[in-house]
Amino acid sequence: MAMRLMKNRTTEDYVYFLKQFEDWFQNPLGRALLEDQRKCVDHATSRLFGFHQLEVGISHRLPLAMNSSLGHKMISVPAWCQDMPENCLVSQPHELAIESDSLDLLVFHHTLDFAAAPHQTLREASRVLRSGGHMLILGFNPISTWGARKLMLRQRVSPWAARFIACKRIEDWLSLLNFRINSVDYHFFRLPVLSGGKEAQIRFFEYLGRRFHLPTGAYYLISAQKQVAATIPLRPNWAKAKVIGMPVANGLSKTSLFNKERDDT
Repeated sequence: MAMRLMKNRTTEDYVYFLKQFEDWFQNPLGRALLEDQRKCVDHATSRLFGFHQLEVGISHRLPLAMNSSLGHKMISVPAWCQDMPENCLVSQPHELAIESDSLDLLVFHHTLDFAAAPHQTLREASRVLRSGGHMLILGFNPISTWGARKLMLRQRVSPWAARFIACKRIEDWLSLLNFRINSVDYHFFRLPVLSGGKEAQIRFFEYLGRRFHLPTGAYYLISAQKQVAATIPLRPNWAKAKVIGMPVANGLSKTSLFNKERDDT
């Protein structure tokens, strides 16, 4: 299964590669990447308000946006397992089991990198977000040393099996869905090696990337906002029926009752 091509990816592949990705996050490089992503997401969500939040994540064991100020937090995972908490939703990213126009914040943690249908996944995001709702997208950057490693090694294991979709392309997709791009930031300028090198070298690469705002970070964080108004259901305009006079219960009309009373008197 690991040799399947990205263009032929299926829902089963999505589950398979996410499980690999979850295991990869246990090594030193993966833990460093996850820690950096959590810090960036915490900073991005600190300025957002609302109540309903959904994170389409890699695993319920690797939550990303649990420190936001939103009250109701949910995590969507593609497959069920025994130790899932109550706030977990088993659903595919292109078919979210969420009511339309109901979410204030949606977080895609490398979702488009591995999803079977990335275009439909974004359309589904537009459906479930309310008007003015926010979406955060984290994805691997092809214009980076990580993207270069993917091209050179061509490994079909996570994270190198990811699509590495260009940030500009995702921005174009979002524009077609009437999203406003609030910000695009690049993060994690470390080399994609497990050893990580010396701390001085790591700090040097991070300094260069942040100081000159280089678009060469390992991943990007896109903040977008839905601009399409929510659908307001209209009440049916029922035609008013004309009232027709009907006889009383005992079969006598008002006129016959009046004539009967006059005859009695």
